[in-house]
Amino acid sequence: MRRFHPASTVTPASLVFVSLASMGLGSCGFEPTIPTLRFELNQNEIDEYPDTLALDPVAQDQLRGALEMLFGTPSNPGYMLVEEWIDDERNPNYGDMELSEDQFDGIVADNTAYFAESLKAIEEGRFEDVRPRREALDMVDAFNSDLSYRAAIQADILLGEAEQAELDELDAVLTEEWTDALTNWYPSLRDSAELYRQQCLHCHGVSGGGDGPTARFLKPLPRDYRKGQFKFTALAGGTPPRREDLFRVLEEGIYMTAMPSFRRFSDAQLHGLVDYVRLLAIRGETEALLAYDYDENEFLPFEKVKEEYLFVWSKWETAADSLIVFDGDVPASTPERIAHGRDLFVDEASANCVKCHGTSARGDGASAFERNEDGELERVKDDWGNPIFVRDLTQGIYRFGRRPIDIYRRIHAGIYGTPMPSHSSLTDPDGNRILSDDDMWDIVHYVRSLSASDPTAHTGDADPAADGSHGAGQ
Repeated sequence: MRRFHPASTVTPASLVFVSLASMGLGSCGFEPTIPTLRFELNQNEIDEYPDTLALDPVAQDQLRGALEMLFGTPSNPGYMLVEEWIDDERNPNYGDMELSEDQFDGIVADNTAYFAESLKAIEEGRFEDVRPRREALDMVDAFNSDLSYRAAIQADILLGEAEQAELDELDAVLTEEWTDALTNWYPSLRDSAELYRQQCLHCHGVSGGGDGPTARFLKPLPRDYRKGQFKFTALAGGTPPRREDLFRVLEEGIYMTAMPSFRRFSDAQLHGLVDYVRLLAIRGETEALLAYDYDENEFLPFEKVKEEYLFVWSKWETAADSLIVFDGDVPASTPERIAHGRDLFVDEASANCVKCHGTSARGDGASAFERNEDGELERVKDDWGNPIFVRDLTQGIYRFGRRPIDIYRRIHAGIYGTPMPSHSSLTDPDGNRILSDDDMWDIVHYVRSLSASDPTAHTGDADPAADGSHGAGQ
């Protein structure tokens, strides 16, 4: 019998499909087919080198092969294990190894509730009524194999060729193993790639380039993961996001964009999508570095490939070290602090927020626009080439959280890939910080006071320092 590791116990296409062949429906010729998908090279990266790499199709094939060696394919994704990881018994193909105990406990509780009917069927010995998730490809395959074996033993019993005790022993094993598989289920990368194909590919594209078939109809355009840049994190220094940051975006969506909330999926599925988005981003960053390393005489020696691969990995592994936390007591909102925050907001020599947000804080500052080559006024663009609609702060709507700590982090670190600067890094000619932590909190209180829709803006009723621990995700 097969014992499931949480990371490999996935819910594939669907147990319903499992029995199609036995029902005589498996060969009717009307089954939907999924086209073979493959990761493509980032043409934008290739075009960065018009006189070298762009002219060398052999080198491009080498690059494509190196990336497939490192990250697999859309139908069979996975990280290449380097010797150092094997020695340290580390395997990033099992995302649950990175989860905290609380996060995994939340996944188990979620699975127990989601699979309640199947768990009851197992307890009652109705194994044919067990329904894993459709995306859990590995689990469905394994469960079907077990059911086939069980059916063979039952057939033998009917023929008098086996003892009932053998079936009873098998059922006891199935009860234990299937219960463990369902309650501890965590999607494999193959499972998560299937869920991504169903839910995300149409916007973000096969390779995560934000170039899916519906992307061109959306404003702003979907995120291009391949740069490894994500706007909404709780981190400083433009580092890759934490698992919690990506989970939060999946769970809550991004207001005023086409990015929806995926709360309808389980914590395990959302963590699996985080794993897969990270793979696409790490793959894209590695591709960019390898393209930069182009050498027409010796394009991709293995040691160079491995070096860049591990370098990108190290950035993602250490991202949480850049978490912005505030260790002191968060100052309460007072009229004096709000007034001081406004002074800093409009002062061109300090925060100078009016430059983009405008004196009315409605997102209409002079720097929110620029002249194009035809001399026409248009909105400034982010690093992905999308026009930026500077936030109208009077609406009280913030894409990555309205808690005081969320707004503090935006002011402290800025927004990666946009002109929104890190105010904690602003210095005067002598190298001294222009804004203290206290100053930034005053700006937080002023910004929150601009929105009459926020009932806690003046009272400070919300927990200002909480880091948002929602279930297993945050």
